Amino acid sequence: MKYLDAYRKVNDALEWLIVAFTGLLILVIVALPFVSAAVRYITGEGYTWLAESPPQLVPWVVFPLLGVVLRHDGHIAVDVLPHYVTGRTLTLLRAAVLAACLVAGVAFAVFGVRTVLFFKQLGQVSTTEIEFPLWVLYTSYPLGFILGANFALESLLCEVAGKRRAAHAPAAS
Repeated sequence: MKYLDAYRKVNDALEWLIVAFTGLLILVIVALPFVSAAVRYITGEGYTWLAESPPQLVPWVVFPLLGVVLRHDGHIAVDVLPHYVTGRTLTLLRAAVLAACLVAGVAFAVFGVRTVLFFKQLGQVSTTEIEFPLWVLYTSYPLGFILGANFALESLLCEVAGKRRAAHAPAAS
């Protein structure tokens, strides 16, 4: 049990880092269009990269947050069975769902890594004003699913050990 508590503390810190990183990215995503409009108004010239960057940053918000949302049961779900089962049956149901999330997360992470390596091998660069290798954009996908699998494993172990988290806001808030 002490290992599980240590694992949870590590994941608490990891969650804080993820939420801080994605919060900063959201700030940048929101600020860039404003900066773009201000620069265009003040100088009369616009920079395309200011408008191109926000959509390219969105995957870096979405995928790393997958695990955090799963960890706090904040994901979209149709909960029919949990309303009709209790006790050990509910624990088994939740454990089965978390195990499926873990397996899916690992599978998506493996295929995501393969995809990133494929794009890296192609050597393609973006067609944006500031060019960068396309594989950098896709790295958020396997990273997010690795983090998601990690949090699914923690939730699964906690569920089996009877130490499920109470529903609450993420640790970073």
